[in-house]
Amino acid sequence: MTDCRCIVSQRSGRRFSPEFATTGRSSGAFDLALINLMAGAPSESIFCEFPARGYLETYYSAVDPENAAFVRSVTEDIWPLSAASDSAIEVAGGPCLYALMSLIASRGPFKDVAFTDAGWRTLREVECRLQDHPSRFAHDPLLGWLSDELGIEGGGLARLLRASRWELARLDWRRPVAPTWRHSYDVVCCHYFAASASDDENELVAFLQKLGELGRPGATLLTSFVCRAAGTTIGPREFPAFAVGQRSILGYLERAGLELEDVELRSAPSKDPASSPGYEDLLFVSGRLAG
Repeated sequence: MTDCRCIVSQRSGRRFSPEFATTGRSSGAFDLALINLMAGAPSESIFCEFPARGYLETYYSAVDPENAAFVRSVTEDIWPLSAASDSAIEVAGGPCLYALMSLIASRGPFKDVAFTDAGWRTLREVECRLQDHPSRFAHDPLLGWLSDELGIEGGGLARLLRASRWELARLDWRRPVAPTWRHSYDVVCCHYFAASASDDENELVAFLQKLGELGRPGATLLTSFVCRAAGTTIGPREFPAFAVGQRSILGYLERAGLELEDVELRSAPSKDPASSPGYEDLLFVSGRLAG
């Protein structure tokens, strides 16, 4: 079993620190590459030190109505939109595998999966889940929900996850899209991050443009937004956000040059609208990139 606190690269034998200070390959029984695209270029993003486990415990300890709506937006919207889909990328996925676990449970494994985030703790959580490490966050509520909804047991889902080639990449998405990633993916996922990483509408539009740069013509785009949120509080830390709404988000996507076909919009009401900083509802937007 791989110790998620320190990994030995199969390719080079080098020690691989939790801070993702180098690039290596996990020593697990499936293909998992670990890539640091921030080495030598420190980022000032507050998400580099994101409290990954606290976030999971706060928002993903149960499949409540909000999370059920989130998962259904993935499992149900992928079928009418999906064409050939050999590759998927999760943009700034945080520590959460809800979307990709649900996606793979619904449609089967991809040939290649890239999972990206700026925080080393978030990527360590994802790796521990994929490696089935004892310190992993318990996704039992999601596994039970997927078993009831899709008829797939936890062991079967674990095998499907490991049937893909995984690339965990530490990356600050305020930087340009890497040339090798441009128009390379059949499915592009970005959940609850675009507005959270933006201070104003210009930053939001610039970030959304990158989602279009990642997808191939005809690629499926799956996105989620927290509507009218002033930010997120996790423990003692606050993460501000740019407020978006159902009426504004399609305009921002259009300004970003994302020509979407077969657009599907869903929403789920806030389970706790009086919380601090509070939010109105969740919005799920899916579609196919034109081409």
